[in-house]
Amino acid sequence: MNSTRDNIMIIRYPPRYPKSVHLYITNECNLDCEKCYYRKSSDPKKELSLEQIRMLLEEWKRYKLTSIAIGGGEPLLHPDINEIIQLAKDMGFFIAVTTNGTVLRPIKPNRVHISYDELHPTWKDEKLIQKAIDYYHNLGCVVGINHIVTNLENIEYIEQSLHNFTNLLLIRQKPESLFTQWDEIPYRKSYWIEGCREGSICEQGILSFHLNYDMQSSICSNLQKKIPYTNLNETWEKLKVFKCRIRDSNKIKKK
Repeated sequence: MNSTRDNIMIIRYPPRYPKSVHLYITNECNLDCEKCYYRKSSDPKKELSLEQIRMLLEEWKRYKLTSIAIGGGEPLLHPDINEIIQLAKDMGFFIAVTTNGTVLRPIKPNRVHISYDELHPTWKDEKLIQKAIDYYHNLGCVVGINHIVTNLENIEYIEQSLHNFTNLLLIRQKPESLFTQWDEIPYRKSYWIEGCREGSICEQGILSFHLNYDMQSSICSNLQKKIPYTNLNETWEKLKVFKCRIRDSNKIKKK
């Protein structure tokens, strides 16, 4: 449990319940990315209703979750996206939204992450992405770029061609990545590197979990194995024993 002693905060780790959730609210998308790992264009449309999300938020608040990362599909195509974000913020959650940058909606989460890499058809369309960055920045959002890494040159290209964003999240390609030069990426405070890469520490299934538009849950959106979500207590107990080839092999290496 959390406690204080001599003005020092002692925090239980790992916590009994997760602190964040990656919530995919819809599988609808206006792009048809050839190498999309999460959906196929032929998939039937599915989305969580506002009422479903309201009940989930109320439950997660009781378990003291603190942040929600909203994704999809393209989450800005959800008809209730503004209401979802406002409801979650009113309940005290920190909200981040990941978008492909082609849909502009007057949303006001805490953060907006715009996907921009060779796997998206928007690649090298700097005007389109810069317009999205400026749009959400002017709405008061902190804006970052999500970039699936395929080579070092593309990282530098983004730095030179775009501005007004605060961080660049470097992501490992799924299901398999051919990029092996992680240690050659220059150190910059604005560079974030996701846990799902060789030699890093991942806390999916420890501090967070994933829930999709089909009410299927996993430790991470990148793990194909999923179970039906019932309630947080019951589902979390089942998720904690999930194994991930990348995450668990890294744990073994670090022992």
